[in-house]
Amino acid sequence: MIRNDIFTTPLWRIEGAPQQLVDELYQGAYKFKEKYPSETKSNEGGYQSPPFSWEDFHPQGILYINSIIGDIIGKFKVTGWWYNINGKGHWNTPHTHPDSDVALVLYLTDSDGLLYLMSPFPQRRIDKHGDYISVKAKKGDIVMFPSDINHYVKPNQKDTDRVSISMNLQLC
Repeated sequence: MIRNDIFTTPLWRIEGAPQQLVDELYQGAYKFKEKYPSETKSNEGGYQSPPFSWEDFHPQGILYINSIIGDIIGKFKVTGWWYNINGKGHWNTPHTHPDSDVALVLYLTDSDGLLYLMSPFPQRRIDKHGDYISVKAKKGDIVMFPSDINHYVKPNQKDTDRVSISMNLQLC
């Protein structure tokens, strides 16, 4: 008998961005919050910056993302990136990232397992994960998944902010 898994969904977690880069991006989140008003996309409370062009990202961050992600998915372009700051009780509703191929999240604080990816095949009885899977990432980790996967972030229960950067990637 031959078994082939079909229609699999990749999920990548890359550990440990350089600490100095993470610290500078974290500080940048609050500078952006002071400068740019929050947009309301998927966020319920909290801060979500407007999207920015790739050229406006941190120079060392561009080098880091290009080298790490290019080795995994090949040629790509970042079509937009933005900051997310979720205070206590803030969360993100289920959503996808249209007009992109891969969604990327760079965690500037621990994720606390609050990111949930929803199964594109919830009717399958043999799906070992059920209808969703929680993604646990640490400060400095990158998480990537296909941008058409419905996902959401549960409410932050801590008194400290949960801070991340999200990006939309298109494969070239």
